[in-house]
Amino acid sequence: MGVIVGLLVCVLAFSIYKLASIFLVYNSAEKEYEDLKQYVTEDPISPDLLADSGAVLDAPEGQEEANAPLVPMTRIDLDSLQEINPDAVGWIEIPDTVISYPLLHSEDNLYYLRRTFQKENNRAGSIFIESKNHSDLSDLHTIIYGHNMKNGSMFADLKNYLKKDFWQEHPYVYIDLVDGAHCYQIFSCHEAPVSDVCYTIGYEADNVYADFLTTLQSASLFDTGVSVEKEDHIVTLSTCTNDGKDRIVVHAKKIY
Repeated sequence: MGVIVGLLVCVLAFSIYKLASIFLVYNSAEKEYEDLKQYVTEDPISPDLLADSGAVLDAPEGQEEANAPLVPMTRIDLDSLQEINPDAVGWIEIPDTVISYPLLHSEDNLYYLRRTFQKENNRAGSIFIESKNHSDLSDLHTIIYGHNMKNGSMFADLKNYLKKDFWQEHPYVYIDLVDGAHCYQIFSCHEAPVSDVCYTIGYEADNVYADFLTTLQSASLFDTGVSVEKEDHIVTLSTCTNDGKDRIVVHAKKIY
């Protein structure tokens, strides 16, 4: 009897140790990312507020209108972020969710899978752009990855987009880059296997890309009513399902 009790005590002690270790890892990453929010000085501008404010800029002299940023990137201190980590390319945020993180890009998708913004080993990892995509999101389709952490951090809130009411309350993704502030409108939310067509990139504005967009729309768990055309630039936000077997994906098109 004493041996059994001793074994149970050992198992309990080990379980407590493992839980404490996990908590410390989570807490370390949360503190780092919370500290980085000091470089975010303003809230993003919703499309409605942008239209009301008249904040849309004319193209700078000598620059074509199509290539000009509509909104200046003033709310993020990107220079300071890049001093900490040169791989920083911007900031991604979905208001009223936990998703508000620096955005990274490297030549290896595995690098930031288990490293934080400050390159510390941590299972929380970072929010990062697919290595084969351009870091300025100039591709027609760009993929952005983040973990579905059990403490609700990183991209964990993406699982809430499997419910229509959550999408209705959080329809926009804001991404600030060196060329300006941008807003993406969500048009499709669903689960997908890792081999799904939604993980293909390198498209041109042709019928193949139009068919791809139709596939993404058709896969959505609900009708968003948001149309997409072959000229649209889109992003796919990707995270693991709770069991890790499939992926939760949220697709959004650029509107400014």
